Amino acid sequence: MSALVATVALLIVAYVHVNIPRFTGRGQKRFIAHAMLLMVGIVFGVLSAMLAGTAAPPWAVFVTGLGVVHVPALCVLVIKRLRRSGRS
Repeated sequence: MSALVATVALLIVAYVHVNIPRFTGRGQKRFIAHAMLLMVGIVFGVLSAMLAGTAAPPWAVFVTGLGVVHVPALCVLVIKRLRRSGRS
């Protein structure tokens, strides 16, 4: 079960990072969006893996934590896609 959750989390991360360029202007804004999501996701994933104990394999907890951080960005990108928004 943890492998399935980790796979879904990785798909969320991939979707977000593939679609950020479609909705974000070039240059510093795009770099900051990628960097902040990855940095916060990695920190959250590491802390989650450290605190999870034996509930699940540490790699699965790390990847799931990384994906959880990307869920709000996923929601924003899906809404922008549904509204057919341009770059901001």
